[in-house]
Amino acid sequence: MAAVLEIASDIHCPWAYVCVLRLLRMRDALGLDVTLRHLYWPLELVNGRGAPRTILDAEMPVLAQVEPDDFAAWRGPEWPTTLLPAFELVKAAEEQGLLAAEALDLALRRAFFLEHRNLSLRTVLFEVAATVPGLDPDALRDAYDSGRTRRVVLREYEEVTRRGIEGSPEVYLPGGQRAHNPGFTKRWVRGIPHILSEDRGVYEPLLRAAAEPPRD
Repeated sequence: MAAVLEIASDIHCPWAYVCVLRLLRMRDALGLDVTLRHLYWPLELVNGRGAPRTILDAEMPVLAQVEPDDFAAWRGPEWPTTLLPAFELVKAAEEQGLLAAEALDLALRRAFFLEHRNLSLRTVLFEVAATVPGLDPDALRDAYDSGRTRRVVLREYEEVTRRGIEGSPEVYLPGGQRAHNPGFTKRWVRGIPHILSEDRGVYEPLLRAAAEPPRD
């Protein structure tokens, strides 16, 4: 059975997108049997509003400098009004296994940051899901349409808040430690984020900690 590394984030957080990409690439390069388990921390619930486009317009060009193949300047005609349906769809996929959920989560992040799809729309969500190999579309639709995955998203949001979180993304290790936005330190200056340091070496220890948890 694959080990599990938990990560709490919002799908349209670009820092979380980079974290997910780098964790998956490092996992595959190392050949580790570790699956990401996504615990969503919707920023629209945290802040009481949808994420302003102005914030992401400031963040994305900065992160495109370090991951140029995974970002594009926003050219979509619509900005999503909510991301809750996207979280719910991934939780519906999770009923088919964590690997299915991991694959759909990545496909949705790429659809947002590269293709500029409106992830608040049901039609768009299922179009993206159709590109994920191995997902059972009927089971996915049944789980999503039942409404039960909304309760899962809200319950996990409350769980993450109780557990403690500095922000999106937050990685939780089996031993109880957690790492906020691993690999980066940053500060905001006059509405622009500045990367103060970048460490690409942090992802291997996180994955190995999940693959080889401490023994009692």
